[in-house]
Amino acid sequence: MINPKEAVRHMLKNWGHNILLQRLVDEKSMAYSSRLQRYTVRGFWPGSVAFTNAMREVPQGLAVSSEVVYYFEYDANPKSGDRIYEDLPNGEEVFLIDFAAPARGRGGKIDFWTAGATRETNTRHA
Repeated sequence: MINPKEAVRHMLKNWGHNILLQRLVDEKSMAYSSRLQRYTVRGFWPGSVAFTNAMREVPQGLAVSSEVVYYFEYDANPKSGDRIYEDLPNGEEVFLIDFAAPARGRGGKIDFWTAGATRETNTRHA
């Protein structure tokens, strides 16, 4: 039987890359922790079709799709609103987590996390 935690750990070890995660500590004031945490993740950029349909009209209003989906190990516990700092070929990019969902396995224990994120706009970071 495949152990999902081990499969994710293997994937991240072989094909993952490091990011810095900055936790949102107060949603009302949009205050962030001064501490950055390093995580090894695997990012998935949806195809160009998803980019052209990043915002689409639905009966209830507008739905926004995430630009990138990240896979974290079981103990990362990312949250909506947290920032991800990632070094890309064109420089550092900052992403805001839109959603974070645990993938649960046997006994309801978290095996890994999936988080969708969108590029943060109108903000400069050093």
